[in-house]
Amino acid sequence: MSDEELDAAIAERFKAYEAGIRLPGEFKGRFIGSVRRKRMLRRLGLLGLIGAMAAVCVTIAGFAKRDFAYGDARPVLMARTAPTNETVQVSYLMLLGYLRECFSRSRPARRKEEE
Repeated sequence: MSDEELDAAIAERFKAYEAGIRLPGEFKGRFIGSVRRKRMLRRLGLLGLIGAMAAVCVTIAGFAKRDFAYGDARPVLMARTAPTNETVQVSYLMLLGYLRECFSRSRPARRKEEE
C-alpha cells in the first residue's frame, strides 16, 4: 500500500465518521442561552464596577475638607445683603443631580432642547 492509497483510506474513514456525527437538536437553544447569560453577567459586572467607582468618588468628595467662609452673620431665612464670598463651589450632591439629569433625559428630549 502506497502513501496515496493510505491517505485515501484514512480520508474515507474520516468522511464516514463525520457523516455519523450530528449535534443534538437542543444545542442551538442552549448555546444561545449561554451566550446571552454571559453577556448579561458581563454587563452587570461592568455596571456594578461603575456604581462602585461612583460611590467611592462621592464618599471621597463627602469626606474632603471643606473651607467655607461663612462670616460672623447670624443665619436668617432671607439674606439682607449679597454674600461677599466670591468663590463658587460645587457640592457632590449637585454633581450627582447633574449626572442624573444627563442620563435620565431621553435622546429626543435632549435634541429638542438643543434646537
